[in-house]
Amino acid sequence: MKFISLDLAGAFGIIGESFSDSRGILTRIWDSDSMLGNFKLKQGSLVSNPLKGTLRGLHYQENPFSENKVIMCTSGKVFDVILDLREDSATFGAHLEIELGPEETYLGVFVPAGFAHGYLTLEQNSSLVYFMDKEYSPNHSRGILWSDANLSIDWPAEPVLISERDSNWPELT
Repeated sequence: MKFISLDLAGAFGIIGESFSDSRGILTRIWDSDSMLGNFKLKQGSLVSNPLKGTLRGLHYQENPFSENKVIMCTSGKVFDVILDLREDSATFGAHLEIELGPEETYLGVFVPAGFAHGYLTLEQNSSLVYFMDKEYSPNHSRGILWSDANLSIDWPAEPVLISERDSNWPELT
């Protein structure tokens, strides 16, 4: 696995190393002897998105449940967005757009605590694996409106499927 620093402090892209033969492809998605070694895994989730154009996010958790996340797109392709919500950060309010997938440059991304995250599926049957260092807390779950004009996120398409909850998050103030 390779880790590339991204433009927002603390975030980095993850390049998977794949091995293939006549049986298929093996891609390592975790290595405790890498930069991920200090990550204290608390929960893992698999998200399946059958439809192209599915939007999820922009999600985050407030303290004390603010979490570091490792997100990997294991099938299909997604347009991934991370947004720095750390008020003491030089990049507060800035976001990063990155395409993730097994055929893309980046298989995954490390999202630091204090960031919101969301994505739009660019292919049918796009699946993601999430690793988090805090448990999910419904009472601390929050979001930012994906289409907030002040963020200037260059979404590649309008979503065809989005939850009512994600459609009604507030704008970043």
